[in-house]
Parts: sequence; C-alpha cells; structure tokens
Amino acid sequence: MGAGAAGLTAAIFAARAGARVLLLETRPAPGAKIRASGGGRCNVLPSAVTLDDFHTSGSRTALRNILFSWPLDAVRTFFETDLGVPLKREETGKLFPVDDDPRRVVAALVAACRTAGVPLHGEFRVTRAQRPGATAPRFALTAAAGGRVTCDRLVLATGGLSLPKTGSDGHGFALARAWGHALVPPYPALVPLLCDDRRWRALAGVSLPARVRAVRGGRAAGEERTGSFLFTHRGFSGPVVLDMSRHLTGPAGEGMQLRVRWGGDDAPDWDDLLRRGGARPLAALLAERLPRRLAERLLDEAGLQPAVRAADLTREARLALTGALTDFPLPVAGNEGYRTAEVTGGGVPLGEVSPRTLESRIVPGLHFAGEILDGTGRIGGFNFLWAWVTGRKAGLAAAAARVAGARAG
Repeated sequence: MGAGAAGLTAAIFAARAGARVLLLETRPAPGAKIRASGGGRCNVLPSAVTLDDFHTSGSRTALRNILFSWPLDAVRTFFETDLGVPLKREETGKLFPVDDDPRRVVAALVAACRTAGVPLHGEFRVTRAQRPGATAPRFALTAAAGGRVTCDRLVLATGGLSLPKTGSDGHGFALARAWGHALVPPYPALVPLLCDDRRWRALAGVSLPARVRAVRGGRAAGEERTGSFLFTHRGFSGPVVLDMSRHLTGPAGEGMQLRVRWGGDDAPDWDDLLRRGGARPLAALLAERLPRRLAERLLDEAGLQPAVRAADLTREARLALTGALTDFPLPVAGNEGYRTAEVTGGGVPLGEVSPRTLESRIVPGLHFAGEILDGTGRIGGFNFLWAWVTGRKAGLAAAAARVAGARAG
C-alpha cells in the first residue's frame, strides 16, 4: 500500500525476489512526493551519511541496523546503474538527477516495477482492511470503489501527514493504530517556523549562515546545527531552521527554545570585535559581518542606536549586544504545519518491528517502510535514503517469507 519512494522500492525488490506483488496507490499516478521534492528537482540522496543525520524516539541501535543494511554507495549504484538515472553532486553534498527532472526518477522506478511484473492499481483508496485471524486467513483490503484484494503479506508504505496535496493523509497511521501499534505521536518535521513579531518578518529575504542550538530552561537539550538561515514573510526557514524545527514540534518540544549564533561557525569573536571597534558606529561595524537589516534589528533588541560608537559602549551594553549576536532566543510563535513540512516525525515505533525484516511484532505478515516508521532524517536527501533502504528491506523480507511459505505448502 503506497506507491511513493518506499512503496515503489519495496515492490521492485519483492518481485525480483520471486514474490507475486501488487502495488496499490490512492492517487491516479505514483510518486507524487518524489516529483515535488527538492524544489521540484528531487534530492535523491545525500553524498555521505552518519547515524547523527537521523532521529528516532526509539533505539539508536535499531536505527543503525536498519539504516546501514544497504550502504549508501550501493543505493547510488542502484539508481545510476540499475535504474539508469545518473546523479550529480552539488556543493551542498546533495545528489540530484543530472537533468534535475524528478519525473525521470519516478519513471525509472515504475519501469523497474513493470519489468519485474508488478501491476500498479491507482486510485485504489482502501476504506476497510482486515488482518488475518480466526475469520480470515489472509489480509483483506477493500477499496472505496468496491475493489477487493487479499494477500499473505502486506507492506504499509503509506507515508505520513506531510505535504497532504501529495496524498499523505495519515491513513497508514490509523491502520497501524487500529491493529494494536502504539504510535509515537506524529508531528511536522523539517518545517518552517512562524513569528508574530512584524519587526522580524520585515527581514523577509535576508539569508545568512547561523548556528542554532536547542535549549530548555537555559540548558542545552539537544543537538546543534550550522547552516543557512532564511527570514520569511511568516517567520524563519532555511536548512538549519528546518533541521532544528523538530525540537519544537516533536513530543519533547514543551519548554524548548532555539538559540542562534549569527554568522555560524565563521562568525568572529563578537566581544573582541566590539572592544576593538574604536570610533566606528555599531551599525557599520556589524554590517561588515552581517546583513545590515539584521544588524540594525539586533542593535534594537540590545537597546542600542545604530550610530553609537563601539568605544562608547558600557560593559552592560556590550554584553547585551554580544548576547544578541551569539545566543539569541529565536521568537517562535508556531510552525507552518503539515502543509509545508517536508516529512512527518513519529510513527510506528522501531521497537514494535523487527529491525531485520521490518515485520510487525504485533501483526504477523505486516511490514512497514518509509515515513510511517519513527525514523526521521535531516534535510538533504536523508529521508529519501530512509525510504529506499526501508522499502528494499521490507520488500525482500516479505518476499522471502512468502516464497518460503509457498515452498513449504
């Protein structure tokens, strides 16, 4: 169920392993989120990966065992050699199709399904699903239009709730919960943040490097990341904001705050710079290292006029300005929600599936793949990597069990 990145991959590998596979999709055409990703160019993969690029509320060991079961180099070879989709590496480390056309990625995956003998049924919206039990020996799926499918093994690759225009409506979460899975509460991740202060929204379009850390009660409470920070007409975005947004939107977000060092890792020693500023006006001094509009906004936050000379700063004023430059509390008033979130955090706990097969520990014969699982990567192709890896693992495992059962029968 689900013909996105994870579902298409699961279908390909299950069929190649000898299983008879049927791929179901609620939308008329597969791969809607693939086509919409990466600014419409499809960031297929990152060029390097570590465990720290991913988050889960569950076991890091299980996350590692799943993630590295298909090495990144092998995944890239699958796309370039097997599917015939050459990739290019950009300065950010992201891998895109050489022609920047996401339709090529979808077409290659669909062609591989077709070659493997996998029929695709679009507009198949499952409205009723029955698991095997005393009254039914197999999974039974009934569609809104009246179609019915039965199967021995079911792979749920239905995505999450993010970008609902692509068909992600949480249906898989509801099904998993109905069948006994205790979900990690889903939340929008990699999502722009909102601000209700017009003075900050007036900086829309300003972009700069920044280092952002998560803090609770004045103490570090999570990771730190450095990247591009973007002011928008609604608040804050850019890769570093998207990466850190989960600290506010996730289950542990209560009381969490994001604090910013403007300029990121290349920022100067601001205190030393102010001490040596001499007769130079503060606005001019800061504008050499920061966008002028941001420099003036930070001066206002510190209660200082742009024309004040660095040499005239009192100790208290210098410390206030240094704090605004190096440890600024971001005034966040919410987030844009699933409408623009690139991925859904939370989902089926990794502890409720076998890390070797991604089969449910609660419902035999049920496998999970992709965004429905409680594993979330940062921006840069990491969530697609998770989809490709978990799709392959679930597909191979479902096929192995099905083929073994058929031989035993």
